[in-house]
Amino acid sequence: MDSSKIEILSAKHPRPEDITYTYGTAGFRMKAELLDSVIFRVGLLAVLRSKALNGKFVGIMITASHNAEPDNGVKLVEPLGEMLLQSWEGYGTALANATSPSSLLAVLSTIKLQEGIDWTVPARVVIGRDTRPSGPALLESCIDGILALEGEFTDIGLVTTPQLHYVVRSLNTQGTPEAYGVPTVEGYYEKLAAAFAKIVKGKPTANQLTLDAANGIGAPALKRFLEVLGPDVLDVKIANSDTETRGKLNHNCGADYVKLYQEKPEGTEMIPNARYASFDGDAD
Repeated sequence: MDSSKIEILSAKHPRPEDITYTYGTAGFRMKAELLDSVIFRVGLLAVLRSKALNGKFVGIMITASHNAEPDNGVKLVEPLGEMLLQSWEGYGTALANATSPSSLLAVLSTIKLQEGIDWTVPARVVIGRDTRPSGPALLESCIDGILALEGEFTDIGLVTTPQLHYVVRSLNTQGTPEAYGVPTVEGYYEKLAAAFAKIVKGKPTANQLTLDAANGIGAPALKRFLEVLGPDVLDVKIANSDTETRGKLNHNCGADYVKLYQEKPEGTEMIPNARYASFDGDAD
């Protein structure tokens, strides 16, 4: 562990004062401007987790799901696509709340000792993010954290949360009897399309589905899925697909809006006996 490198990179991502962070079921989630130091330290945590698992790929997803656009968040994904092991959530909290370079180094050393981590084992991390405007800057914070502990990373760009989980699992199982699929986002579309086509084969095509995509990553993802699926298999009209205009993400639309307010999302017209569905911001 290169202490000086950690201190130099950590100084680029100072921790705000008077804030206590907690890694919970959804990872860390709050206003995006408060997450710089947190996501740097999640990069550190991901490297430690990968090393503890003998170099298996782990995932980092930068998203706040159904939260409003000014928020963002981050969560770790285990090698088979599971949520972070609960016993490691405390390590994430301890790293995020370290108040000085020396205390940060102390937490890292404690994790290494308690988990019996071998620093010579490589660490491999896969990163994805949703369409929030804060995403690119937080991605750089994450990368700095990974590099601070000499980890390797693959940035798969703008993806849904299920796509990040799929790629991580596929990377860890490729070449084994449990191989899950081609470890790429395109492989995700191909596997899902093949499964769906098999399910509906020989059945009449259902009436049109209107899909509220919450103006998030689900819109381009669904468009690509339909291209891979091919014509005349699934009739979908995508509503709320604007991923470029600031302030649109999850605004008066999306799964959480429908659940909380029992209202139709903006941009849709309700017709009796028609079919409707809503994604949230990361389409999970």
